[in-house]
Amino acid sequence: MELQFKEIQEQKSHFNSLYLANDMIQVIIIDDEKDAINVLSRQLTAVFGNEIKIIGSTKDLTEAAFLIKEYQPELIFLDVVLGAETSGFDLLPLLDKLNFPFKIIFTTGYHQFAIKAIKKGAYDYLLKPIGVEDLEGLKERLSADDLKPEKTRLNNIIIVNNSDATYKIPVEKISHFKGDGNYTSIFFTEKNKPILSSTTLNNFETEINSISSSFFRIHKSYLVNMAEIDHIKKEKMSKSVVMKNGEVIAISRLRYKAFSEIYF
Repeated sequence: MELQFKEIQEQKSHFNSLYLANDMIQVIIIDDEKDAINVLSRQLTAVFGNEIKIIGSTKDLTEAAFLIKEYQPELIFLDVVLGAETSGFDLLPLLDKLNFPFKIIFTTGYHQFAIKAIKKGAYDYLLKPIGVEDLEGLKERLSADDLKPEKTRLNNIIIVNNSDATYKIPVEKISHFKGDGNYTSIFFTEKNKPILSSTTLNNFETEINSISSSFFRIHKSYLVNMAEIDHIKKEKMSKSVVMKNGEVIAISRLRYKAFSEIYF
């Protein structure tokens, strides 16, 4: 099903009622080839059956961003090459501020984009022509992760326990994590007092990366929210990120190349 941009508002109430009526995994497909969209749609239906609902498709990035923001799909199938001058990677900055969880599955006919897709936080990377066995593997992985709308709609939060309290924290409110041995301090986008947790930074990194593509480990002791970086501070022998809350955090020289490929 391909939605034209002018039809979206007219169908909004229909889609909203549809979402409430079922617990299917909602999907949007972004590809510049209509035949590719049709083939993938048929394959998804064949593999997932009534567990999945394709709610829209488009080849336009602006329309794609609108569809995603409006209908909050669990899965986004995103073609890497969208015409001569447009890349699926160009969509990612338009999704930075979204406060609901989603998983991006990049699709492409080219091997060389795999590493970049992984660095951009791709949940999966499917090489065209996509086979049924590829989608069966994706289904198994999603099943293992227990991807269901009633659960994932709440997955833009993390639960943090310490000796004083239990906190329910939206990930978009987190500026960065600072690890110190078996403990981690959580800093916020506003200048609130950080929370100290007895969970390691490695564990927080695993958890946060399963629900958000916005965080990056810039140093062995720091995991930062890329959306909360104000600017990069360059000195003769080092580079640092300056967060919007004013915190200045050094970037490891070993991690700067990978960081710059994602950030710039």
